[in-house]
Amino acid sequence: MRRYSFVIFICIFISAVFTLVYQELSFTELESIEVYREYKIDQVEKRPNYTMLYSGDSAIIQYEYSSLDYTDNILPGSVIAVKGKATALKGHPQRGYANYLRSRGYNYLINGSINDIVSHKSNFRTLIYEIREYLGKYIDSVYRMDSPFVKALVYGDRAEMNENDTELFSKTGISHLLAISGFHIGLLASMALILLKKLPSNIRYFIVLGFIFIYVIITGARPSAIRAGIFYLMYIASIFYCKRYDVISSAFLLSSVLIALNPYILYDAGFTLSFMAVISIGMFYQSINATFEKTKILPKYIANFTSMTISAQVLTLPLTYFYFQRISIISIFSNLISVPLVTLTYPFMLSSLVLYKIPFLGNLLVSMVKSLKFILYYFNQKISAFSLSYIDFEASNIYTTIVAYVLIFTFYFIFAIYTLKENKNELQGFAEKY
Repeated sequence: MRRYSFVIFICIFISAVFTLVYQELSFTELESIEVYREYKIDQVEKRPNYTMLYSGDSAIIQYEYSSLDYTDNILPGSVIAVKGKATALKGHPQRGYANYLRSRGYNYLINGSINDIVSHKSNFRTLIYEIREYLGKYIDSVYRMDSPFVKALVYGDRAEMNENDTELFSKTGISHLLAISGFHIGLLASMALILLKKLPSNIRYFIVLGFIFIYVIITGARPSAIRAGIFYLMYIASIFYCKRYDVISSAFLLSSVLIALNPYILYDAGFTLSFMAVISIGMFYQSINATFEKTKILPKYIANFTSMTISAQVLTLPLTYFYFQRISIISIFSNLISVPLVTLTYPFMLSSLVLYKIPFLGNLLVSMVKSLKFILYYFNQKISAFSLSYIDFEASNIYTTIVAYVLIFTFYFIFAIYTLKENKNELQGFAEKY
């Protein structure tokens, strides 16, 4: 199964790369054109200095506000009149940002102002947006100054995170904790399964799957969240059908579908990093964990977690260099402390939002979350202050990234062949002995 899924993935991946390379070679910068028309809004993203509105295949960025600011009244389902300049993303001068928007399915970028809200008709997206807005305001009222951190962890909204915080997480290699992924899905699913443990297993898993589906939608249905949700669905299906769950085969097949639907998803750092993390764990976890078990230098639980952390870093490190022009030397050590801290924080954080109205208990839970957040920040600030805790590069190079992957896979296959020979020799020795 793994071999077939790999072949399918390689074929689709190569086709996607050729498509993207052709687009780059045929790149011609297009002139902007003036537009004044109506757009039906599908999605609204409020940022500190501007607002992003999404309509059909167009992304509308409102830098300039008209004399009457309509932004707070715009919801998914609103029809607005926009005046501005539109540029096709295929020929946009900011190719990195343009490719990211294309990875999300958009073809045009419009810089302009909103002149009027023509009409509004509520739909399912309106409901999801209002839930996010309500949740955001509720978190603001509970956590106040700490609310940006809580919003990022609960539903992946990093818009209010200040530059110092995002820079700290980047230097220490723990930015992935702020992007909804399998880590968050796994924590939520585990908590839900514990709460529902008295129910029959079939009912319990179906309820959790429904909850995960709703959660993925509320987080904005980003590729990393969708991937994590589908992975969990595959895992549950393997339990029901009593089949062995192969994470690598699942990753190849799911990624093949997503890339075939939209080749530009390869420009989405969240997608590629999450995909590589899954493949990396599937390839290296068992070997690293076996080494810890043989040496017995760590307790079993800590050894398992350490193996998971180290294995996830192997294939994501070259991409971190490529996307962010930075390599965190301390990322493994930071993750060994930060991930358990966030894992411990998560149940207290969610419980505090549910039980905040209960006298004393709500405040106690909030205080615990704030204390754990302080420890997380204090620890990472201290280790990031060391010299050579991270390396910044002026620019990244695709060829350097490719060479890094060639070396990693070469060493992996050499080690795999050596391991197979060792196992074969052990079996022959066992057969001769008995």
